Amino acid sequence: MNNQWISFQSFVQNQELLEAINTLSIHTKLDLAGDVEEERVTKLNDAKIKLSQFIKNFDKIIKQTDNNKPILGVDHRLRQLVQNFFSAKQTGYKFHSPFFTESPARVLDLIKSENEEDKKSLIECLKELRILIEEHVHTDTNEILGEF
Repeated sequence: MNNQWISFQSFVQNQELLEAINTLSIHTKLDLAGDVEEERVTKLNDAKIKLSQFIKNFDKIIKQTDNNKPILGVDHRLRQLVQNFFSAKQTGYKFHSPFFTESPARVLDLIKSENEEDKKSLIECLKELRILIEEHVHTDTNEILGEF
């Protein structure tokens, strides 16, 4: 597979992930405001599943990398996202949520929690994850379309 095709696949996957992040973020904010509608539950559950699958996989890769093991079975775009995560974590100037300060897996607990403080932490984690993914999407877009 050529780099452009891998970047296109990464772009599509990241757009789906951003949709899940946005759905969960909006629902959590509305929930904190006391506005819960049953019709959003199916879309919310799909978003939770999509995001949880990503985080489990991402956390597994992060742990492999922490142990100085080679990252096997991972395309170069996902490997780049992992490197971006570590770079953002090291600079730490704009990332302060548990996703970066503790572990990506911490978000899995926050997704399940009904605690108000956990929901606020979840919103912060989703915000910072969205930034990381959007920066990654920008790179994919440049690879696919070239810089304008």
